[in-house]
Amino acid sequence: MTSPVPAPRPLEQLATEGERLGWIFNDRNLYRRKFMEPPPQPAPVPPELQERLDRVQRGVVKRVLISLGVGFGLTVLIGCCGGVLTRDAEGARTLVLFLAGLSALGGVAGAILAGIAPSLARKSVAEAQNQAQAAYATEHASWDSRRQWHDQQQQHAVDARPEWSAASPSPGTRRVDIVGGTSYGWEAVLTVFGGSLLATRGRMVLADFTGEALSGELMQLALGTGRSVREVELPADLASFDLVAGLAPEELVDGLVEAMHGDAGSGGNRAERSQDALLLNQIAGILAPSLTMGRLMAALRALSGQDAQLSDGEREQLGRLRPEESRLRRIEAFLHPLEAMGSDPATTPPADLTCLVAEGGGGRAQHELLKDLLVQWLGHQVRRETTPIGSLVLLGADEIDHRAIERLSTLCERRGIRLVLFFSHLRAESLRTIGGGEVALMRLGNHQEAAQAAEFVGRGHKFVLSQLTRTLGGEETHTLADTVGESETKGGSKGERASRHGLRRYTSTNWNKTRDWSQTESTAKGTNWSEAASAQRVYEYVLEPRVLQDLPEYAMILVKSEGRGSVVQAVEVDPAIVTLPRVSMSPVAHEPLPDPAEAVIPATRHPSQVTVSQPQPLAAPESAPPGWGSITDPPRQQQRP
Repeated sequence: MTSPVPAPRPLEQLATEGERLGWIFNDRNLYRRKFMEPPPQPAPVPPELQERLDRVQRGVVKRVLISLGVGFGLTVLIGCCGGVLTRDAEGARTLVLFLAGLSALGGVAGAILAGIAPSLARKSVAEAQNQAQAAYATEHASWDSRRQWHDQQQQHAVDARPEWSAASPSPGTRRVDIVGGTSYGWEAVLTVFGGSLLATRGRMVLADFTGEALSGELMQLALGTGRSVREVELPADLASFDLVAGLAPEELVDGLVEAMHGDAGSGGNRAERSQDALLLNQIAGILAPSLTMGRLMAALRALSGQDAQLSDGEREQLGRLRPEESRLRRIEAFLHPLEAMGSDPATTPPADLTCLVAEGGGGRAQHELLKDLLVQWLGHQVRRETTPIGSLVLLGADEIDHRAIERLSTLCERRGIRLVLFFSHLRAESLRTIGGGEVALMRLGNHQEAAQAAEFVGRGHKFVLSQLTRTLGGEETHTLADTVGESETKGGSKGERASRHGLRRYTSTNWNKTRDWSQTESTAKGTNWSEAASAQRVYEYVLEPRVLQDLPEYAMILVKSEGRGSVVQAVEVDPAIVTLPRVSMSPVAHEPLPDPAEAVIPATRHPSQVTVSQPQPLAAPESAPPGWGSITDPPRQQQRP
């Protein structure tokens, strides 16, 4: 877990070279690998020792009795037989007694050996176990030492990795669109991204149309790093800030007409636009070369019959113009708030950071007119090469006409200027505008806007579980059969038979009866169970709309290009991250993650990044013609005939 590191001036650390929108959290533990060597196992006791112990324990009593029986039986046998045979031989009797005693001692000794055999076998088993435990302890200590060394090396490798890496636009991208978010989130993005732009690209012009003056922290950062800052509040500072200074008469007229008809589009107001441009061009031609907003308003009043501080020649030329009264009133109403513009121009040189803040207290028409004029002025500043701009930031660009933004974007791209647009909502003009560069999505509370943003990010194919089937079945059969059979046979014969005494009659009878009975019983029982799951390929949002609605205030989703594909990155824009340890102020390329079988935390991709699309070949390499895309043989020179 990271903890803040005390820094004397943390805000100024953001003014480090290298563009960064924020930081991406890199889980360093995903690179931690397991110690793959298995731990040693204790060696088993030799089976012959265990078998010997079991054998001697089973027959110990029997062997003791056999030893005693054999010993004392031999003693009795030798004593009885030897006593009979050696009745008259004293020396032989002594030998018989000795042999009998020796037999008795042998039986007792055999019984003792049979009795202590289990103890000896147990001792052998215990010694073998102790040896195995000692060998296991030595092997385990060596294994544990290798494991600790591996963990230390992994910890050193993990500690060397940055935990936060900068999220920057892709190389070659000139424009960044930031959609959604709150005022606090925008202020954080301005501080982080604006500080890096000042340090990397130099001079910056910031136009704030939100009316909330969100550039205060950025100006504090610029002043703390020794850069000059100029803040202009409009319309309060219009007298010292001339939006039309340095413009040719035709450029001034085009800017005013675009500002007056900025919301008319390209429809039925084209005639009105052309007539207003014609009238203003005629007036500008009369007032040139001394053309200011004050003199332009004086000319409009002179055409209306009011007093105006103009020369007699200018009044005479204006008198030849006979415009419609309604047209004069409408143009005068539009330009009246700008009459004081440039009456007291400032002589300060261009600042490193120029903040143009449109105050939110004026009317909507005046606010929209100032916004359109500011966009025109910014386009002129981009064209001017005497004071080059490194980056241009527009806050609240929702209601600026998409054609004006496209022109400004084209100018910035041609001159290598970073253009950053902040859109509060994803509606109307912003829907037709975003996508000219990389897009960063912040919190979008409205569900329709979140759905539009999710559609912009795109969809992808994935497999999801679509059906789960479980089947349980059983079968039982019981059959019982009884068979009874009975048969009876009866027969006899009569006849005469000759004998010594003459003929004699005889009669014989035989009778047979058979009965059989049988019973058959059979039982069959079966059970079957199956479980099946099926997956379906679906085409769903890469980023669900609900995710965009629930984004934290200091979080954004950056949709950027990577090679010829695109990825989605989760970015944190909290400026306080710079005070944490292991923070990289430049982007860090993602290294391949270890194989899930070797990783402590298995993962197949980085959680902070999702690939939306990647380039696919038009045809498989096998189907390409031989030599397609590569030169196998040097080109042959054609010989002239």
